[in-house]
Amino acid sequence: MVGFGVIGLGMGRNRARLIKETAGADLKVVCDLHGDLAEEVAQELETDCVINMEHVFARDDVDVVMVMTPSGKHAQVGIEAAKAGKHVITTKPMDVSTEACDRLIAACEDAGVLCGVDYQSRYVDGNVKVATAIREGWLGKMILGEVRFKWFRSDDYFLHDDGWRGTWDMDGGGSLANQGAHLLDVLSWFMGDPVSVYGEIDIVNHEIETEDIGLAILNFENGAKGTILGTTTFPQSVYFSAEVHGTEGGILLHDVLNGEMTVYGKGLQEKLDSVENSVHSIVEDVVNAVTRGTPLSVDGREGRRTVALLEAVYQSAREGKPLKFK
Repeated sequence: MVGFGVIGLGMGRNRARLIKETAGADLKVVCDLHGDLAEEVAQELETDCVINMEHVFARDDVDVVMVMTPSGKHAQVGIEAAKAGKHVITTKPMDVSTEACDRLIAACEDAGVLCGVDYQSRYVDGNVKVATAIREGWLGKMILGEVRFKWFRSDDYFLHDDGWRGTWDMDGGGSLANQGAHLLDVLSWFMGDPVSVYGEIDIVNHEIETEDIGLAILNFENGAKGTILGTTTFPQSVYFSAEVHGTEGGILLHDVLNGEMTVYGKGLQEKLDSVENSVHSIVEDVVNAVTRGTPLSVDGREGRRTVALLEAVYQSAREGKPLKFK
């Protein structure tokens, strides 16, 4: 059994439940600065709780620490966990800057522990099929990859929990960095790194530091194009999608969180049906990595790519011109 500790019980509460449901995983302790919340989750899941993360690091029965704090603290907490000899998994994005990501990667390498990022879309059957189709060339020469979401977030959402969301220091951006991080990861997974990026961001409907609407155009080395659209200003949350097509076929992923899709192209559906997905969650992935030595779906260097892309989009938006992507 692989022992887990969870720090931060926003999304961390969901992940703590997932640990309890996963074979080979053992939830040892949950941690949150809000003691009432920590006790509530501990009672629900029949585990220990603490309010000081140092107590998590000190436990011999914790092998893996899942860092579910505000984004701007991921590297800080993860580095301390690595120094204590714990494998480190952060929620998305990895942190708010590539500099912070690099520090966390280095700390985990120095300690000889795993470093990974929890991007749940990587474990959805439909998304795995699409990534395989592109890798195997089933869509022909790639032409266009698009990701977009139109969601609603109220002003109360940004004020909640000391108002860290929608700030540069703690959220690392707005709609693209928070909700959109999943889609930027999916686009990088499908299409690879771009060679140039042009971005625009704006605040149109919220009292926040960062964007509530963001757009970007990407160019890839093979000549393919990419587009990104993300906003939290739509009247309600309606879609979270990705679309890819090439010279031989196309796939519309209506929702990357569940993999629902429509397929276009002769014989493509049959090929997609042949693809099997062997890992279905971040916890299962980590258990396999610890016990069998298999690679994580999103290790630290892979997780860093989304942050690097975000930085490029924001820099381009500030400078008002396309930028080369390194």
